[in-house]
Amino acid sequence: MLVVARSTALAAAVLVLVPSALACTPRASQASLESRLVCLTCHTTLDESDSPFANQMKDEVARRVALCQSEGKILDALVVEFGTPVLSTPQTHGFDLLAWILPLGGVTLGAIALGVGAWRWSASRTSAPDSPQAPPLAPQDERRVDDELERLD
Repeated sequence: MLVVARSTALAAAVLVLVPSALACTPRASQASLESRLVCLTCHTTLDESDSPFANQMKDEVARRVALCQSEGKILDALVVEFGTPVLSTPQTHGFDLLAWILPLGGVTLGAIALGVGAWRWSASRTSAPDSPQAPPLAPQDERRVDDELERLD
């Protein structure tokens, strides 16, 4: 009888706790959020900052994580409250998309310019002769060179 009562109590506890545990499955990581958010007073990420404002933001993030809010929902709420400067990386839509495109475009254009420059430089080197033609020697100079070469043998 005691075993049945314990089993029933355990089953009731599982039935009560499982729905709340399932509601919080995609739990946000406070460490991840602190690396993605910036302190507005010292302009460093929350995980690196120890300012009073950063500590208040950390407490707010911890409170929202405890309420089982997703990372996206927490980030969206903080952006609404403080604006986009609170994010450590620019968003990937709208005007902020330029912050991603311009550096990548600059690197791509630089690589293309280097490739074209190297191709033109190598093409100009192969079309030119390796050494310019020297003017022919005068007959007496040729005779002196031949005499010196025979003397060395």
